[in-house]
Amino acid sequence: MSSRLACVLLSALSVLVQLLPSSALAQASLPTFNLERLELDPAALGSLVVSTGRVLPQGMVRVGVQGHYEYLPLHFQTRWEPGGGMGLVENRFSADVTIAVGVLSWLQLDAEVPYILGQGGSGHREVPAPEGSGMGAPWVGARVAILNPDTGFHLAADVSAQLPLGAKSLLARDDYAVHPNLQLGYLADGWQVGGQAGVLLREKRDLGPLSGEKKDVIGNELRLAATVTSRAGELTRGEVSVVTGFPLKGGRAGAELLVAIRRHATSWLDLYVLGGPGVGAGMDTPTFRFIAGASFATSHVD
Repeated sequence: MSSRLACVLLSALSVLVQLLPSSALAQASLPTFNLERLELDPAALGSLVVSTGRVLPQGMVRVGVQGHYEYLPLHFQTRWEPGGGMGLVENRFSADVTIAVGVLSWLQLDAEVPYILGQGGSGHREVPAPEGSGMGAPWVGARVAILNPDTGFHLAADVSAQLPLGAKSLLARDDYAVHPNLQLGYLADGWQVGGQAGVLLREKRDLGPLSGEKKDVIGNELRLAATVTSRAGELTRGEVSVVTGFPLKGGRAGAELLVAIRRHATSWLDLYVLGGPGVGAGMDTPTFRFIAGASFATSHVD
């Protein structure tokens, strides 16, 4: 009797398993993508993160070395709650090297190479946090000046592309990513303003099955940014920048307000700090970021 009852129970369980949707049986996983939203401007003739449409003078070289900290760069939320909750990535420490070269009076080539020194967070739905250290995805770019006077309006076309390198397990690269954009600025004697408009093109990644929210999607974005900076100061330079991302394939919008101060230590050496909060419920918008660095240039511009 007991063996017959066991057979009946096993048969019923087998039928129930076959009736369950496959999504209920599959364990949620963390898709791989590049978690880093911020691209530094290797030339930094505008702000450290937003161009004003200028290119480096022909023959000039600028190299920057930065340390970078992000708080809660990957956390799930349905509304903006600064600092609230835990995240798959709660703290990320990285270093960046940037280089820009003025090849011609109207052409600039540049690159950014990041390295993740360490990151950690809290697991979510039995998915462990992506912890560890490793190389991030390098970016290479080119900028062409369309208008490039000494003062007045500047206009440039810029395109950057991500190389297929970096640690996928650390959320440090996309399968592909290209960022074309137009850059416009106005240069006055003691200040400048500028803005960028472009599109970030990359493969779509759906994190909804992991977060439980259908809007948690990574993909193509409209990228808009603006900045105002002082210039031509003997010792210091202040900068205020806003960078935004508006998803084109689902997802949530995000923005960051970043304030920077540069110190002109010598004619060829700048020291600087940059930081500010993230705004919005985008899962990859950090609650706060801070950058400190130094740049070395073959000549002085601003």
